[in-house]
Amino acid sequence: MAFSKKLFTAIITSSILIPYSTQVKADWDFWAIKTNSDATGKGYDFYTINNDTGQATLRDTKCWVMPNYGGQCETGLSSDSAYVDPTSGDLWFTTPANEIYSYNLETDTWTTRGDEWRGDYTVVEARSSVSASTDGTINVGYGDDILLKKKTNGEYHLGENSFVTKEEDGKQNIWGQDANGKKIPINVKGSKFLINGRDVEQSINNVGALSAALTGLPTVPTETTLACGLGTGTHGGDFAFSGGCASKLNEKFSINYAASITMPGQDYAGNFEDTFSARAGFVWKLGKAIKPTQISMKEKENLKNKIESLEGKNKQLLSRLERLEKIALKEIKSKDLAIYKLK
Repeated sequence: MAFSKKLFTAIITSSILIPYSTQVKADWDFWAIKTNSDATGKGYDFYTINNDTGQATLRDTKCWVMPNYGGQCETGLSSDSAYVDPTSGDLWFTTPANEIYSYNLETDTWTTRGDEWRGDYTVVEARSSVSASTDGTINVGYGDDILLKKKTNGEYHLGENSFVTKEEDGKQNIWGQDANGKKIPINVKGSKFLINGRDVEQSINNVGALSAALTGLPTVPTETTLACGLGTGTHGGDFAFSGGCASKLNEKFSINYAASITMPGQDYAGNFEDTFSARAGFVWKLGKAIKPTQISMKEKENLKNKIESLEGKNKQLLSRLERLEKIALKEIKSKDLAIYKLK
């Protein structure tokens, strides 16, 4: 992490950082050791660092005189020069002359440790370097591996390319980026992506299932004044159930109402309102009514009565025709008999 404090920037150019995470103090969580030039008459400056604010506090300055070098201070510093006792928080330091000391911040005292170096503790390696490019870009990483990069345009890059975030127009934008600087999709693989505690993929599937379930319900009743139904729908493996009714108030006006709900027991589904969907609407017929092709029961009954009446009349007419036919046949036979003389 890059810090904004000028003092810390100066310190880190010639220092190592030793984290102290077991018993972190309220106002600091890193030790920093800075080497000074021989001309200053100071060998080492010992600082504590607040990781959140980047504030560096000078705790002590120590000079161990180098033997046979005219009283000059030792200034050698390597990655294994120091470590922190995780129990006490004391800083242990070994000089280039292999002299070992420990420093207790609360008592502000140094203790000679002889050959006790390391003990049962692990040496803390030097922290990743912080460097600034000529264009103002700040890189945090180790060697050629860039862990974090802050560019002058306000972009923060996690990794040399990959994940990018930038604040623009009152919102924080994020995107992926390849080695050529081209924006690429961000894919959440092998894990769930949550927004406000809701699984985004599952929420999309739930919306599809809820909508599909609602489409299976009536919107206008036919042949009755009220029609109700149940429905179900699925999308992306998620299921929803629905129920609703449609009511015909008169020949031109109908209303409908329905609701659907997803299957219970989903993980990261959100609150009840996130798993529930409802609709309500009305149908109002406008314009001149066109007589439907289907007839009502009353019209059907009237038509039946008319047909039965016509059938009765037809029977009477047929009966009369039969009588007339018989009379006509009798007259013909009488005329035929008159043609032949009796012998």
